[in-house]
Amino acid sequence: MNLCVDVGNTTIGFGVFDENNLILKMKFQTDRYKTETEFSLGIKDLFIKNKFDINKIDKIIYSSVVPLVNHPLKSALIDVFKCKVMSISSGIKTGIMMKIDNPNELGNDLVAGKNLYSYPLLIVDLGTASKILLIDKDGYFSSALIMPGLFVSANALTDSTKLLPSVGLESSRKFLAKNTIEAINNGLLYGHSEMIKGLINRFEEELGYKCKVILSGGASFYLKDLLPSSYIYEQDLVLKGLNILLNKNWGNLK
Repeated sequence: MNLCVDVGNTTIGFGVFDENNLILKMKFQTDRYKTETEFSLGIKDLFIKNKFDINKIDKIIYSSVVPLVNHPLKSALIDVFKCKVMSISSGIKTGIMMKIDNPNELGNDLVAGKNLYSYPLLIVDLGTASKILLIDKDGYFSSALIMPGLFVSANALTDSTKLLPSVGLESSRKFLAKNTIEAINNGLLYGHSEMIKGLINRFEEELGYKCKVILSGGASFYLKDLLPSSYIYEQDLVLKGLNILLNKNWGNLK
């Protein structure tokens, strides 16, 4: 079975695939200061809690945007699963054609998006940062926007003001807020969702044609009901993209 590991700024996601089927999904917080031993113990504990036999894993792919954790975490993966780890690098075959300045900026969600949903396609990836990625009508990754994410915006608001409280975000269909907590919650959720809708419209105006829209990432859960029903909610797009890359490239691993 395949293990896909996605290291983000906030969480580390683990996805176990039986061929193309995601059968187990887990995560823990990203800690830039953990040792190899601590990562090993944490991974084992994660699999024990989910009653999954680590000996079933025979292929691993690893993607990271946090360089500090790469050496201890990859070493821990090798120690726990006793198999090679494929890292995302410039030599990986993706099947994505590019019209961008730096091909190394390719995202794994693009791979899953193009393979699973075709194009033209706009991928709205809502994580620590909010990103909108374009695969145009000719199949090229040709543009992207990056904004502060929903939780980054929430933290910045409360960290930069003396009197506003911290808010645990809650999905809400009631727009008119009646108190400070609701005002912050709704301002963040409706503000972010309206920004996304406006940017999608701007993309389509600039392109001159409509695009399929995929909604992904951890914060998408809070916004999916505030966005058009035509948007496809696919929270596991990155893990599915990693699994596609693993299957496509494992035979070339040295």
